[in-house]
Amino acid sequence: MTAAGASGLAARGVEWRVAERSIVGPLDLELEPGECLGVVGPNGAGKTSLLRLLTGLERPSGGVVTLDGRRLADWPAKARARRIGYVPQLRPVDVPLTAGELLLSGRYPYLSASQLAPAASDFAAVAAAARRVGVTALLPRPLRELSGGERQSVYVAAALAQASEILVLDEPTTHLDAGNRRRVAALLLELRRHGGHTLVVSTHDLRFAGRLCDRVLALKDGHAVVCGPPSEVLVPGVLEPLFDAPFRLWRDGDELLPVLDLEGERGA
Repeated sequence: MTAAGASGLAARGVEWRVAERSIVGPLDLELEPGECLGVVGPNGAGKTSLLRLLTGLERPSGGVVTLDGRRLADWPAKARARRIGYVPQLRPVDVPLTAGELLLSGRYPYLSASQLAPAASDFAAVAAAARRVGVTALLPRPLRELSGGERQSVYVAAALAQASEILVLDEPTTHLDAGNRRRVAALLLELRRHGGHTLVVSTHDLRFAGRLCDRVLALKDGHAVVCGPPSEVLVPGVLEPLFDAPFRLWRDGDELLPVLDLEGERGA
């Protein structure tokens, strides 16, 4: 539970329905400041929908999402954006911006109504975020000319430029090649350990979730199957019925990590 007075994002009895079809919930969730929560589950489990509810991009059909004990829907958009940054999984390709302009757009929560242009501090935040993610060379290039992996890295950098303490990332390593995937994973590990950020990360990469996350929430059909430490969730007994596929544990040094058993059979 979050201590009184501490910043925290929480969901109480949250549901989201579309045309009477239940997509998420009812679901309860509370994030500890500074923790990393992983969200895993099969396609269609409701992972993206849950993340959009936690960022305020969707309003729940029932229940409530709160930030610091205040309904998220009651936060002004700029104030909410200063607290919560979001990296979506799916983004339009034909965005008429350069990578640098996209990063600079992440600074809009800090612009006052009287400002005619971004301040020096905004450009400094953009430059620092670009360096951390390794996309400085991409800043002058139009987004439409970037590869899927390059665009993904730029969107991660834009979230960092936004300087929000809570970062919600939907499949942040999707479309990345091995080198960029490793760099983004290393960046998120650094943010978890030293950056003072609270992270919510949906992912299909179970080994990545095991190394990064303090807790893992397993979703199926919009419902929480289990939420707990990776050592309790990322095990064959939980993953096999979750994904309807056989898993085994693979030893990597001192760690036991789950991998899909391509030659095995469930229950074998």
